[in-house]
Amino acid sequence: MGKIDDILDAEATAVEAAELTNDPNAQIPSGTTISRGHPRAKNLQVRFREDEFDELAAYAAQQGLPVSTVVRRLVLKAIAPVDDLKSALDRLETDLAAVRRQALSA
Repeated sequence: MGKIDDILDAEATAVEAAELTNDPNAQIPSGTTISRGHPRAKNLQVRFREDEFDELAAYAAQQGLPVSTVVRRLVLKAIAPVDDLKSALDRLETDLAAVRRQALSA
């Protein structure tokens, strides 16, 4: 086995052993990454042509946000009810933040 295989095997063994204890106070193996759950658990894969993705990435960079966040915001904005005050305020906040970033980067 290669070095990475040995590391992965050791981690898998340690995690499986910790799970078998069912002790919530059991020591977590070193090097283990702990993440907290969040309400956004569904993934969506979208395909773009290279030029489309490049434009999207440039737009996201201009907004100072990751591409996935920009796509999520655009989709949520598109499906939000028009008369929803919260959505309108969210859009206003997003637009204001974009203007602020542009003004400060100039």
